[in-house]
Amino acid sequence: TLKLIEKSQGIKVDIDNVPLDDEKTFELLKKAQTIGVFQLEGGPMRSLIRSLQPSSFEDVAALVALYRPGPMAANMHLDYADRKNGRKPVTYYHEDVKEILEPSFGLMIYQEQLMRVAQKLAGYSLEEADNLRKAMGKKKREIIQAHREKFAQGCEDRGYGTKFGHEMFDIIEPFADYSFNKSHSVGYGYIAYQTAYLKANYPQEYLSALLTSTKGDKDKSAIYLAECRQMGIDVHVPDINESDSDFTVHEGVIRFGMSAVRNVGAGIVALIVQAREEGGDFKDFYDFCERVDTGALNKRTIESLIKAG
Repeated sequence: TLKLIEKSQGIKVDIDNVPLDDEKTFELLKKAQTIGVFQLEGGPMRSLIRSLQPSSFEDVAALVALYRPGPMAANMHLDYADRKNGRKPVTYYHEDVKEILEPSFGLMIYQEQLMRVAQKLAGYSLEEADNLRKAMGKKKREIIQAHREKFAQGCEDRGYGTKFGHEMFDIIEPFADYSFNKSHSVGYGYIAYQTAYLKANYPQEYLSALLTSTKGDKDKSAIYLAECRQMGIDVHVPDINESDSDFTVHEGVIRFGMSAVRNVGAGIVALIVQAREEGGDFKDFYDFCERVDTGALNKRTIESLIKAG
C-alpha cells in the first residue's frame, strides 16, 4: 500500500507514526466499513463495532480483547458498548479503583488491570500480583484459595475490611476465563488501526494492495471487489498497455493486475511488461504478437487475456 501511495500520489506515509485521532479513520470504524481491516472484518465483529462506535484508540484495543468467547459469554462486550454510549451507567467497585478502570468504563478487561487492583486494594507487590494472574490463568484451585485468604487479609490491613476483600475476590476469580493481556491487545489494535487508517485515507491504494494479496483466492477477491463497488471505487478490466502484474492505481482508478487472470502467471506478465517498456504501448494484436517474447504467446494465456477483456 505504501509503495502504491508513493507511486500514484508521491506521498511518503510514515505508517509507524500515524495520528491516533484521525477523523476519517474513526468515521470508517463507526460505520463498520472494516472489510479488509486487520482483526475487524468478520460479520459479528462488525456488528459489535456498530454497537460500540469506537471514538478513541483505547476502544480499538478493547475490541480485540472483548471479541473472544470468554468476555462474550459474560456479556462484557455489550456492557462495554452500552456503558461507553450512555445506555448503561458506568459504575466502579470502589472509588479507589476508578483511575485503574476508567479507560474501560469500570469493567476489568485486562490482566494488567487485575494486577493493579490487587496492588491497590490488597497491597500486593507487582510480583505477587503477577503470581495471582498466573494462578488465575492456570485455574489451580488450591493456589487460588491461598490467594483469596491473602487478598482478603490485605484488604483488611488497608482498611477496606475482610468482607469487601472476599466480595472483590468473587469478582476477580471468574475474570481468569476472559481476561486478556493489554499489551497484546494494544499491539493487535495498533495494526488494526494502521490498516483502518490506510483504508480510510487511501482507499484505492489499500484495496489495490488487498486484491493483489488475495489474487490466488477467488472467494476473497470477490469480497474485496464487492467492497470497491460499495465504496464507489472503479476497478477497470486488465489492459495490456496499462496493467502491471499486480493491481495498481491510475488516476484514482484501480487497474486489474494481469497476473490475477487465470492461466496468466507472473512470469508471462513480466515478458509482456518488458516488451511494453522497451517499445512503448502495443498498437494492435499483431504488434503485440511480434514484440512479446514467444514464451508468453501460448494459446491458453492469449485466450485468457481475451476473455478478461
